[in-house]
Amino acid sequence: MNRGWKSARLLVLLGAVFLFATCSRQNPGPETSQQGSSRPSSAGALNLAPDLSTKPGNTFKATFTDKVVKMEQAAFIKSIRSISSDNTTFVFDPSDDAAAKLHEGSILFVPGVAMRKVDVATRQENNLVVVTEDASLLEALKDADIKWSSPVNFAAAAQAGAAVDTETQPVGLDRVLGSLHGTVYADGGGLSLSGEDDGWAYTVKASPLPDKLNLDLDVSRKYNGLVVKVTGSGYVQNFETAATIMIKDSQLKYFDYQNKNLNGQVNFSWEAAKDEAGVEAAEQKIKLPSSFSIPLPIGGLPFSLEVSEALLLHPAFTGGKEVARGRFNVAYNGVQGFSLNEGNVNQEGQGNAEGSIVDNFSLSPVAPVGFVAAVAMPRIELKLGTDTVFQVVKRFAPPGLADAALNLLKKTPFGSKIQQAVSDKLKTTGAAYAQVIITTSTIAAGAGSLIPCQKARLITTIQVGANATILGKDKGKVSKDIFHQEKTIVIPPTKSCDV
Repeated sequence: MNRGWKSARLLVLLGAVFLFATCSRQNPGPETSQQGSSRPSSAGALNLAPDLSTKPGNTFKATFTDKVVKMEQAAFIKSIRSISSDNTTFVFDPSDDAAAKLHEGSILFVPGVAMRKVDVATRQENNLVVVTEDASLLEALKDADIKWSSPVNFAAAAQAGAAVDTETQPVGLDRVLGSLHGTVYADGGGLSLSGEDDGWAYTVKASPLPDKLNLDLDVSRKYNGLVVKVTGSGYVQNFETAATIMIKDSQLKYFDYQNKNLNGQVNFSWEAAKDEAGVEAAEQKIKLPSSFSIPLPIGGLPFSLEVSEALLLHPAFTGGKEVARGRFNVAYNGVQGFSLNEGNVNQEGQGNAEGSIVDNFSLSPVAPVGFVAAVAMPRIELKLGTDTVFQVVKRFAPPGLADAALNLLKKTPFGSKIQQAVSDKLKTTGAAYAQVIITTSTIAAGAGSLIPCQKARLITTIQVGANATILGKDKGKVSKDIFHQEKTIVIPPTKSCDV
């Protein structure tokens, strides 16, 4: 187990809590029941970025397995009728030749758009409904020699995305990422996402600038007499991402993933107060929506880099009139990367960080009080697929029909298979990732104690890893901490308080 989450009350690994989209109750019908924008006229309208295989120094050589069913973009644009809110279910015109070949276990491959494993393929009236999950590269590729290096320029990515969508909607990035509930867009490609996750209200903002991406988050909740507010701000500078994937006979021989010159800063603060008597010590996990996505297609494989954040909070309040707050700063830099060679995980490059405890305070009239807050910010994931392109498709193939079809299938014998696919999907995010984990805590004795001690701790961990998309579902996941730092403040600075 890695130290980043175990520290400060042995934190468990930061979990991912995803929001499920609300399913429509309408009955699925033909395409005419769905009214969306006009379909793009060009075959390459869904290419959100140039294919990396056309860039000097990059390599793409691959042989697909027999499971792969390839559907060209032009056919996909013509035959797709609806994509579900959670991007797992596709409704096609059943007369399409490629769509008709899809069955359980096959892999739908639309160059630059999708690589999805089929769990269910069935007819509903005049529609072909296909329920999918994330595909593993080892299921899709028999042999592969793939290598790329690409600069990540956030402002350029936002401008390119805005330009692509002019066929479906004559506006900017707001339509490229359209259909996201609670989304507001600012000038220059800025993005703001607001919503609620298990009672936690959140707002996540990303603002691309010529040299960096500014990130902001606000999360709050009032429950059981406890009021909690968490804020985070910072930036990620433009950097370079690189990967190498070598597969032989559907076995992973070598994998390398690096984010070079990944520099940035995070300001993280929180405050919590409890007015009422009673204990509140339940752990809370909040997975926030993706802040920014950058398509990285190579050889048609729809890779992307996704920037996101996640939170873990653990109050330890024992009574009323208790307060805790903390404010922290972390600057990070260097190369965040690793390689997998015959199952061995090796660090690539050197990540560094420097953290500081800016402010901390805890107060309890009688019993001890504590609070633990951990944030992964930023979390940069290499994913096989990009939600961004699906939002473009939903301009002309809106989700109502697919949501209704999926809802019906859950009530049939297919239901258990679909639920299992959903469960597996929750466990799998990016194929590979790098993240800065900031773990903070404060603890204080009651004001009536002989020595009213206070202690604050900041633990900064840079972690990299990979999961089933790269390793195969039978291998699980691997992770490695490539940097670890701890800072502590004790008030008063006596040995009796430093325990």
